[in-house]
Amino acid sequence: MVKKNRQVRTHARTATKSQEKALIDNAKKLYENPLIILPTCTTNDAEKHMKKLQKKLEKIKRHRDEPEKLEKISKKKGIEGALAGTLLLVHSEKAPYLAVAPFTTGNVVYAQRGKANREKLIGFQYADDPVLRLLAVKDIAKKKRLNIYSWDTGYVCTGKTPAPPKEFVTFLLNKLTLEKHKDISCCKHLTTDQVAKKEFANKHYLRIHWKSINHTIAQCEECAKQSKNTLFTLSKNFITPKLSNEFDIEVMARIIDQKDDTHQTLFLDEYLAGTITDYELIQKNLKKQKETVHQKTEKLLILNGVSYGSDVTQFLDAFKPNRFERVGLEYILNKINEPVIASNTTPHQILEKYWNTYGKEVISSLINDQKMIESFTAVDDTPSNILKMIFEYNERQQILVQLPTYTSLPPLAQFADHTARTYRTFGEKQTLAELKKRPDNPKGKSLAYAFLLIFNKAEETKWQYTHIEIEYGQFLKPYAKKLLDASPEQYTTTLQELLTASGSNETIT
Repeated sequence: MVKKNRQVRTHARTATKSQEKALIDNAKKLYENPLIILPTCTTNDAEKHMKKLQKKLEKIKRHRDEPEKLEKISKKKGIEGALAGTLLLVHSEKAPYLAVAPFTTGNVVYAQRGKANREKLIGFQYADDPVLRLLAVKDIAKKKRLNIYSWDTGYVCTGKTPAPPKEFVTFLLNKLTLEKHKDISCCKHLTTDQVAKKEFANKHYLRIHWKSINHTIAQCEECAKQSKNTLFTLSKNFITPKLSNEFDIEVMARIIDQKDDTHQTLFLDEYLAGTITDYELIQKNLKKQKETVHQKTEKLLILNGVSYGSDVTQFLDAFKPNRFERVGLEYILNKINEPVIASNTTPHQILEKYWNTYGKEVISSLINDQKMIESFTAVDDTPSNILKMIFEYNERQQILVQLPTYTSLPPLAQFADHTARTYRTFGEKQTLAELKKRPDNPKGKSLAYAFLLIFNKAEETKWQYTHIEIEYGQFLKPYAKKLLDASPEQYTTTLQELLTASGSNETIT
């Protein structure tokens, strides 16, 4: 059905030579045969209604060489006035000023002659345009519930029965940038099997079934961003009594409980009116579904349209977080009693959503040391990274508990031991912060520089060290590296070697 355009005020403009010539040329074609504005009829009921229009047009044709008579007839509102007003262009041979009417398809310029309905005037003056010529017969088609199809090489009325000609269907489907199959046209992200069976896919999609030709058109939300309103693209070339009877339109997107078989597409009135695009129709339905789900007060875990109910394990198996994120998500999801919808969502994003509420509890469930719980809670990093650090901390703790303990260490050995244990506990970032607390003497600074060399951070603070401290630090680097990597059994020996290499004759006991 040609969409009902808003009645907006037209404005005038000076006609270009090409516009003026085109309108006069079209008027001359109507002068020769005004019946070109009418479609060919394929049924008796179609012919019955079109014959009435033919008689009216043929009557005007008899006066085509009488400008004064045409001027009088042009004051009528119907097709007689529209034809008479258009034929006046043949006699004047000019149309210096044109009116401009905005339509969904764009602005249309036309010559205002007489008082005929604007749409009918445009229809007659663009009798060779497959879309605009429908305006001339739109009112009779709607009144008598006729089906009319117009394309670049044909113009047909099938009466009250929708029966799009094969050539017309080919013309329209070729307008769509979709892969064409026997009875399905769809984008590359969908399979014909999914579309035929109305299956939900990884990507949400719009499914339009054209009943009278048994053909289905489908495209996913990603491809829908490139299109406008597919139904409008199709329907602007034909008139049918009621579009919603000719097409089944469904947004194939489900984020609610999979066990619920109900599926309803909303906002179809807006889509049929052409006020929203394919993509907007999909998104509005998704938004509405999410609002409905979020009103629930029980746990409901949904991933990419599949509902796992309250089964945290199955949800996480399908979500595939890394081993650090899984522990945090498992704790949080077992705590909450509300819907969680993951569609194009990462595990990290869900962790971030609940971290302020449950972050400290998650950390406490993984660490027994209250001081360390507070330390990790205060870390300014993402939940995923914090969980990774905790895992690494726990792994290092397994090593640290095996390291020897000392009742007393020489100051330089104490600094080296503290640095090694910090590295095994918190990693490089925290170790670099601790290195700033180095002993303020040449041996302590040389040892600190050795560790900076290991972490490739020496150049940044090189200016703080003397030439001798730098050289000595380079010498101590392999000893310091060996300490960081030492096994529990070799730890004391390695620490002693580093202390001796630093120039100390003290012994570690």
